[in-house]
Amino acid sequence: MPTDSAPEHGGRTINGVSTYLDHAASSPIRPEALDAMLPWFSENHANPTASHRKGRRARQALDDARAVLAEATGFTRGDVVFTGGGTESDNLAIGRGHAPGSVVVSAIEHPAILEPAQRQGAEVVGVDAVGRVSVAEVAKKCTPLTEVVSVMTVNNETGVEQPISEIAAAVHEIAPDALVHSDAVQALPWLDLANVVTGVDMLSITGHKLGGPQGVGAVVVRDGAMPEPLLVGGGQERDRRAGTQNVAGIVGFAAAVRASLDDRAERLARIDRLATRLLDGLRATIDGLEPTVPRDARVPGIVHVSISGVGSEPLLFLLDENDLCCSAASSCASGAQGGSHVLAAMGVDATNMAPLRLSLGWSTTDSDIDQALQLIPAAVNQLRGANRG
Repeated sequence: MPTDSAPEHGGRTINGVSTYLDHAASSPIRPEALDAMLPWFSENHANPTASHRKGRRARQALDDARAVLAEATGFTRGDVVFTGGGTESDNLAIGRGHAPGSVVVSAIEHPAILEPAQRQGAEVVGVDAVGRVSVAEVAKKCTPLTEVVSVMTVNNETGVEQPISEIAAAVHEIAPDALVHSDAVQALPWLDLANVVTGVDMLSITGHKLGGPQGVGAVVVRDGAMPEPLLVGGGQERDRRAGTQNVAGIVGFAAAVRASLDDRAERLARIDRLATRLLDGLRATIDGLEPTVPRDARVPGIVHVSISGVGSEPLLFLLDENDLCCSAASSCASGAQGGSHVLAAMGVDATNMAPLRLSLGWSTTDSDIDQALQLIPAAVNQLRGANRG
C-alpha cells in the first residue's frame, strides 16, 4: 500500500480522534498557521489602529495577509475586507434593503446566503440532478433591475463545482450594474480561484476549511463595489467593516492559505488518490451504497454517498462511538441532522437512505482511509442486522 506524506499533526493523532473525515465542516489547524499565530497572542498584542510601533507592526501583518489572500483569489490587496467568518462575509455580500425579486440565488446555497436573500424576496434558481446550477436558468431569473446574484463556487455538501465565471458573464450582460457574488468557502482548499472566478464581483472565503483558525474570514470585493456595511461604528477596513481586527486569526488564516497554495499540487493528487480508494472500497463492501454525484463533477476532498437500509442519525452515532468523525449534511445543519435542502433541490429522495459526507483534507492519511473502510461497513452491517431483528 502506498504511503503518504501528510504532516505529523495529521491522521490519528489530532485531538485524540482516531479518524477525522469532516474537513468540510472544519479542518484541523495547520502547524504553519499555529506557529504564525502564537506571537500575536503574547508579545505582538497591539491594536492595529494604534500609531505606535507595535500598532504599525500589527497593521503590516494585516497588509501582508491581504497580499496572500489577493494572490489566492486573483483580486488586489485593497479588495480584501476581513470579517468574523464565512457567514458574516455571505451576509455582507447579500446586503439589506433590496426590492423583492432583485436578488437571485441558487437553491443549494449555504443558509448564510439563503436566509438573508429569502427574507428579501429573492428569486431562487433550481439545480439539475447532479446539483449543478444552469447558466441559462440564472439568466432567466435576471432582469436589468437585478442587484445581486449569488451562486457558490463549490457546494459544501456534495463538492460539486459550479460554472461561476460563465454565470457572472451572463448576469453582467443582462444586468450590468448587478453585483455577482460567490461563496467560495469550500472552493478555497481545492481550486485555483484566480482562474475560476473571473468576472465575479464579490467572493466569500474563510480559513478553517483548510487548516486556519475558526472565526475569521474575508469578503473580497472587486474595484470597491461594496454593499452597505453590516457593522458600523469604527473606521476599520476602510469603513467597510467596523471592529478591531482579529490580528492573530487573520495571520493564521493567511498562513494556512499560503501553505495550501504551496502544497496544492501534491495535496490534490494525494487526496484524490485517498478519496478514490475510499469510495472504491466502500462500494466494494457495502451493498446499496451509491455516490451522490459523479467524480468529475466534484472537488477531490468531498465524497458524498447514500446508503440504503439505514438512517443517518444512528449511523453517525455508531461511527462516532468508534471514533470516526464525519457528517450527513452541512455542518451548520448538523445536530438534529434534518433533511438536506441541497439533496432536496437535486431531487434525491433520502427517505430510506443515509446520506453520508466524508470530507478529506490536508492531514488525511492512508491510515484514516484504512480505518474508515473497516468502521463504515461494520456499522452499516450492524444497523441492518438490528433492523432485520
